[in-house]
Amino acid sequence: MQSTQQYPIQLTVLTPTRRIVEGVGCSSVHFPSAQGVLGILPEHTDLVCALGTGLVYFDTNNVTSFLTISGGVAKVDGKSVILLADVAEDAASIDVGRAQRALERARTRLATGEGNGTPEEVQEATAAQDRAMARIEAATLHSTGR
Repeated sequence: MQSTQQYPIQLTVLTPTRRIVEGVGCSSVHFPSAQGVLGILPEHTDLVCALGTGLVYFDTNNVTSFLTISGGVAKVDGKSVILLADVAEDAASIDVGRAQRALERARTRLATGEGNGTPEEVQEATAAQDRAMARIEAATLHSTGR
């Protein structure tokens, strides 16, 4: 494990069924909240917030790692970031073809008003589109090493 002086933030990402990241030392963490993307540096003020859907990225050893999350709760203190996500996926394990197909299905649902076009159906199709776009972005950034 890395020295806490060199990597002062400990990141943990959990879902109801899996541990995606546990106690990884990093120099910064960025994640989507319900109000927008938050950037967390060492000694950040304490914070609890709802998670949004999108890209999580964190820096360790001058390497940026990527995940996607959707929904849940974040707890931040000066030394740790804990993301309790409804859904999370490591960028290395994302099937880009599957994510692209999900994006196309969501876009088709939105364009054609598939179903009754109720506000709930539109909201679900928009959420599916957002999840698919985040998965594609994470996989692309992971594969290009950015």
